[in-house]
Amino acid sequence: MKAISTITGLVLAAGMATSASAGTLLASDPQTFMTYFFDEGIPAQLTKDGVGDPLIEIRKDGEKFSLFFYDCTDNAACLAVQFYSGYKTNDPVSLETINQWNTDRRFVRAYLTDEGASRIEMDIATGWEGVSSRDFGELFSLWMESISLFEERIDW
Repeated sequence: MKAISTITGLVLAAGMATSASAGTLLASDPQTFMTYFFDEGIPAQLTKDGVGDPLIEIRKDGEKFSLFFYDCTDNAACLAVQFYSGYKTNDPVSLETINQWNTDRRFVRAYLTDEGASRIEMDIATGWEGVSSRDFGELFSLWMESISLFEERIDW
């Protein structure tokens, strides 16, 4: 009976380890992000950026934005991702507006390009161990809220 309990315990532990690792998102494995978006019903497309690093293009709630991969070696083995969204408004957004946004926000930063476009970005370091899908979900919610608030701030 003790042997059966031990085997059952090992099988359960192995199942939990598999489940935990399946819920880990790694910048070194872009497919883990694609799986997250697919599981959440969020349309996303995995492609490559201008230098050949992975790039995921995402659409949610009428918003289109990107997830860039950074700190990559030979266009793979990346260690971080960055949410990105850019805006070209009819009226220029003031530097004061951008600076106030950055003062009010902790994790998402904004800036103006030389051409006058407004952009927001949010970095997430996954490192070698990754980030749990639960934590990524919280960060993703923060990103989506930030897009909405930023668009309101710049009269988008």
